[in-house]
Amino acid sequence: MILFIVTVYMLGMLAIGWWSNKHYIKGMTDFLLAGRRLNIPMCAATLAATHFGGGMVMGGSEYGFLHGWSGAWYGVSCGVGLILLAFATAGPFRKLALYTVPDYLEKRYGGKTIRVLGALLSLVALLGILAALVLSAKSALSILGITGNTGAIIATLVFISYTALGGLWAVTITDSVQLILATIGVVLAAILVVLKSGGMAALSLTLATKGISPGYFSFWGLGTSSIMWLLLPTVMYTLIGQDFYQRLFAAKDEHVAKSAAIISGIILVVVAFFPTVIGMGAKALSDLDTGANAFPWVVQNLMSPVVGGIVLAAMLAAIMSTADSLLTAATSHIVKDFWIETFQMDEIKDERKLLAISRNFTIILGIVGLLISLIMPGIIDALIYSYTMYSAGVFIPVMGGVLWKGATREGALASL
Repeated sequence: MILFIVTVYMLGMLAIGWWSNKHYIKGMTDFLLAGRRLNIPMCAATLAATHFGGGMVMGGSEYGFLHGWSGAWYGVSCGVGLILLAFATAGPFRKLALYTVPDYLEKRYGGKTIRVLGALLSLVALLGILAALVLSAKSALSILGITGNTGAIIATLVFISYTALGGLWAVTITDSVQLILATIGVVLAAILVVLKSGGMAALSLTLATKGISPGYFSFWGLGTSSIMWLLLPTVMYTLIGQDFYQRLFAAKDEHVAKSAAIISGIILVVVAFFPTVIGMGAKALSDLDTGANAFPWVVQNLMSPVVGGIVLAAMLAAIMSTADSLLTAATSHIVKDFWIETFQMDEIKDERKLLAISRNFTIILGIVGLLISLIMPGIIDALIYSYTMYSAGVFIPVMGGVLWKGATREGALASL
C-alpha cells in the first residue's frame, strides 16, 4: 500500500509537469519565471516549499532526536530569513524585473567579473543543497526497501522530469500541492507520536528516564554558538539566495512579492516544530542510536500502511519541492548569467531557442546534483556548508549595494 501511494504521487507530479508544459510554457521567461504572473498564494507556497524540504523534515527530526526542542532552530531560521527578506529587498528587487541575483550585481556595480563570480558561487551552493536533498530522498525511499543509490536515482529522475517539462510553472503548481501534503504529513506524524507516547508530559517523562539532560527540553539547549551556526548562514543565504529571488522575480508585482515572503516565513516558523516532535518521539519510543533514521522509524513502526504511505509521500513532497526549486535556480544561472550575458551565445529575444537550452541544462544539472550527493556528508551539515560558501562571498555585495549608496565596484569585488 505504501509503495502504491508513493507511486501514484510521483506519477501525479509528472502529470503536472506535462500539463504545465502544454498550457503555459511558450518561452524562457515562462520556463524560468512562470511568466512573472504568480499571485500571493502561489508565490507564498513556492517560497515556503523552497525551504520546507529534506533539511526541515529529515534533518529537523534528526536534530529533534539529538537535541530536543532546540532542534527546531534550523526550521525557525528558514522562516525568520523569509520574513526579513520581505522587509529588506523583496519589493525593490521585484520592481527591477530581473532574472538572477548576479543580474543585480552587474546592474549595481558594472562589469561582467562580479556577475561571473557571483553566479559561480551561487551555482556551487545550489548544487550542494540539491545533493543534500537527494540524500534525503534516498533515506526516505529506504522505507520501501529501496536500498543503496537506487532511491536517490528514482527521486532525482522524477523531479528532473517534471521540472524540465514545465519549468517554474510546474514547480509552482507542484510546490503548492507538495506544501499542503508535506504539512499534513508532518503534523499527522507528530500527533501520532505524541498519542503513542501518552501525551507530551508522558513523552518528556520517558525521555527523562532515559537519562536525557534538562537542556534537551529547552529551546535554547543547543547553546549560543550552535544556534548561531544554524541561524546566521540560513538567514544570510535566504536574503541573497537565487532560489528565493527567482520566485520574487516571478511575482506579479512588488506587493505580491513582499506579502508572499511574510506569509511563507510565518508558515515555516510554525511548521518547524513538528519534525522536532517526531524526532523526540523516536528518541523516547525506539532504541535507535542515530537520529538519521528517526522519521523513517516512525513511519515504519507507528503507522498503518495507508497512513504511512501518506506520510512518506508527504516526506518526498517536502524533499522534491525544494529540489525542483534549486534546479530551476541553477538553470537560470547557466542560461542567463553565462549563456546569454557572459558568452553572448544568444539574445534574450529568441525565447523559444532558449527554452530548449534551459531544458537541456536542467537535465544536466540534476544529474550533477545526483553525482555530488554520492560524496556528501549529513543533510543539515551539507546545507549549512553550502549556505556559508555562497553567503560569505555574495551577502556583502548584495546587501551592501542595497543599503549603502556609496558602495563601489572595487569594494564589492574585494568583499566577494
